Amino acid sequence: MTENKTEAESKVKREDRKVWIEGVPWLGWGKDRECTFAGALEAALAATEHPCKYSDIMGLTGLAFRVRWYQGDTGKRWCPSSPVGEFPEEIAAIQKATGWQFRDEVLLGEGNPRMERFAPDIVASLDAGKPVLAYEERLNMDVVYGYEDSGKTLLLRDYFKGESPLMLPASQLGPFLIFLRDHAEPLSPLAALTEALNIAVRNWRRDPLPAEKGKYWYGDAALSTWIEDLGQVDELTEKERELLFFVSWWNFDSLFDARLAAVSFLQESAAVLKGESHEALKRAATLYQQEVNLLGSVFTEKNAFLGPWSGKSTKDWSADVQQSERGILVKAQKIEMDAIAETEKVVTVADV
Repeated sequence: MTENKTEAESKVKREDRKVWIEGVPWLGWGKDRECTFAGALEAALAATEHPCKYSDIMGLTGLAFRVRWYQGDTGKRWCPSSPVGEFPEEIAAIQKATGWQFRDEVLLGEGNPRMERFAPDIVASLDAGKPVLAYEERLNMDVVYGYEDSGKTLLLRDYFKGESPLMLPASQLGPFLIFLRDHAEPLSPLAALTEALNIAVRNWRRDPLPAEKGKYWYGDAALSTWIEDLGQVDELTEKERELLFFVSWWNFDSLFDARLAAVSFLQESAAVLKGESHEALKRAATLYQQEVNLLGSVFTEKNAFLGPWSGKSTKDWSADVQQSERGILVKAQKIEMDAIAETEKVVTVADV
């Protein structure tokens, strides 16, 4: 038995019929951890010898700099999956940067994914001191950190439960699992930063990503499409209007959260650069801070952008409010354009 495994197992606690991993923090909304993939991964890794904080996960995957907007060709015209982080390329990026290797089980679209068949693997991972990332029934990413009755009931850190565990049988897990496997040598700080910034630049200009029933727009095109959709609210059915209202505020909230992480990531990463690349990175961080200030003002200004923080609903979504929302996104788009230009300088100057 290796020393690492012994240290990991030392965090596994047992009491009567309950087993849990100590040191997995609770999750919750409003903690600047709105991306449930990054928030759950941070919480899971906190109990290991190789933790990774939220802003680094967001930065290294490019999520801190990404904006994405889904448009459906058939079925739902918009989808709240627009800002989520658990797509294959982000999962690959965090593995490459941190050295962590995952096993993922993606069963989306299966009528009956039979999640109970993974219960023995989940229990084995927990017994080894490694939490498991899992969807709950609403398809938010949670952390399985314990179990009762030999695995008949799983204990999850859940965004809606706060400090109390969500208790579920494995059969009620959502159709997505991520197991922590081995940990290898991570990228150097400079290589990881360069990789992250290249992802940011690529996502700003990339072509839309096809999906089964539509496409995901990225970067500049995503913001333009989002703004355009908000200009057509009066043409929508009530059901479409409610969906766009929900997706728009969720994307906005996630955008604000992501840019908070971007500022932290860039400010802390500046130390690995020198010369013009260092200065360009500082300018990019300053621009993203301006965007944070712009987006954050919405939470205190009346009718600037409607969402749960406003206490308003679609009945309050007037033409004036819609115009205000579009105006905020237009300003954000200009800041983003300038920030990406500075970011591009970082990855093209000679000393990088």
